Amino acid sequence: MKHYLGISLMLFVLSGVAPGRAQSFEFTVRHHHTLKDCRGTLKISGEGVEYLTVHAKDSRFWRFQEIRTLEVKSPAEISVVTYEDQRRWAGKDKVFEFTLLDRKATPELSAFLLARVKRPMELAVLPEQGVPRFELPVKHLHTISGTTGVLKIYPDKVVYETARQGGSRYWRLSDIERFSQPDRYRFQIVSYVPMAGGPTEVYNFQLMEDLPEGLYDYLWVRLHPSSYYPEVGK
Repeated sequence: MKHYLGISLMLFVLSGVAPGRAQSFEFTVRHHHTLKDCRGTLKISGEGVEYLTVHAKDSRFWRFQEIRTLEVKSPAEISVVTYEDQRRWAGKDKVFEFTLLDRKATPELSAFLLARVKRPMELAVLPEQGVPRFELPVKHLHTISGTTGVLKIYPDKVVYETARQGGSRYWRLSDIERFSQPDRYRFQIVSYVPMAGGPTEVYNFQLMEDLPEGLYDYLWVRLHPSSYYPEVGK
């Protein structure tokens, strides 16, 4: 028995993960400033998010509840929207924008954050998802242009997946305020993700085919749970 325990311990050491050590993600990053950027280390762990740099005034540690919005904007971009006021911008929330230099944000990081962050997030790097209940081709409409992809509906989430880097999105149902179908070939999602210069983010999708039968009701009863809908969860 001791022999097997010794082998197990050795495997832990060789893999670089000590027994009982909490999972964390570390990135060498460039922190963007208006005039001159700085470099440091961004660490995301079970305790929160930490930015370490030789520039002491820029170093920060935030517990997850101290972050207004956490944004994994692409595999190479992470932003932390804080509750800190910017005096020069009339108290506008301060945003820390980081470019990842040595590693990319991964689906494992997104899954890690979804398990720990309760507030709505912007996730463009998708975690593993499984098989959707509904799947339909769409175009995500932007102010000027747009991206084409697939809208996937699950019992507990909605995912927009596109090949355009930074264009995908992941919403837990608890992160969605409402949805609507303004016309036959348009579908709208209003999230609780704060929007720069406005209330919350609104996502408009142009449907490439009719909305599948039952999809609207499927989402409605899950967004508005009730004892009258015993089938919810399937």
